[in-house]
Amino acid sequence: MEIYGNKEAVKRLSEYRANGRMPHSLLFFGDSGTGKRTLAFYTAMLYLCEKGGDTPCMKCLNCERTEKRIHPDVIYVDGEKTSVVQLREILKDSYGASVEGGIRVYILSEFQVLNRECQNALLTHLEEPSDMVRFILTASNKNGILPTILSRTALIRTYPLSPRECETALKKEGISGEEAEKTARTYKGNLGLALKALENKNTRLYFAAVREYTEAVLKGDEYFALRAFAKLPQTKEDKREPVRILVTETAKLFHDALASAEGGKPSCGCDVELAKRLAEKYPPAVLNELCGITKRFSDIVSSVYFNTKSASDAFTAGIFDKVKK
Repeated sequence: MEIYGNKEAVKRLSEYRANGRMPHSLLFFGDSGTGKRTLAFYTAMLYLCEKGGDTPCMKCLNCERTEKRIHPDVIYVDGEKTSVVQLREILKDSYGASVEGGIRVYILSEFQVLNRECQNALLTHLEEPSDMVRFILTASNKNGILPTILSRTALIRTYPLSPRECETALKKEGISGEEAEKTARTYKGNLGLALKALENKNTRLYFAAVREYTEAVLKGDEYFALRAFAKLPQTKEDKREPVRILVTETAKLFHDALASAEGGKPSCGCDVELAKRLAEKYPPAVLNELCGITKRFSDIVSSVYFNTKSASDAFTAGIFDKVKK
């Protein structure tokens, strides 16, 4: 596992380990695409590595399985796709013995999108931590996280690379020189977003549709918003995937807008300036309602079969019902 950038984060983790003070819970927070998930699995290796050094050996069975994401005692939870019922069911196992008799590690991704009820479900485990359980959270920002959770968690920030560093990393990942340079510059050193765009050639078109949809919300033009859905590039594998992407990415933009309106830093959506414009136009109460709608639809389109047109129409009707009040 290679970690690009985030040298201070890696140094801090090594110091925790060398001093025998690895926290029971950590939160990696920073812009989407800045290596939080990679650091989370790196930290899981630190907890489980059989060599016990201040960096994972990367060679023992525990390290190898954690890197491949097949270790039975490393449980990954996607916050964007998890309800409070599901989370409680997952966390029930934390009271029992791990599969292999050692430490069990929970990685909770995109934690800031989980509602208050979900976060309270975790809080009970943080208040009386088990010696055999560790929690690693990742979040695009801290604004949506309960202060009581933050106070019980070691906080480590992640940062994008410089465009030059990002270009070098892309070349190591097999991207040609000219394309690596252009992509690194386009995504301002954000390696995660750069790789995502290169892996899926439609990514830029999806992000453009998200921006177009949000512009329609700013203008109060419901017809124009529905056109953004109609123009989404289709995939042969799953015709529902474009709708899932637009809904989940719009959810991130509204979350950023709420963060900005409350004095925080927008950091998880695809357009910071657009989030700020939303924050200028709509009060926090409206933005909070928009976040609720987009989160609810994100759950729906992520977990069940749905008719794309009906979902698009219902989603848009819900959004414009709030902004036109």
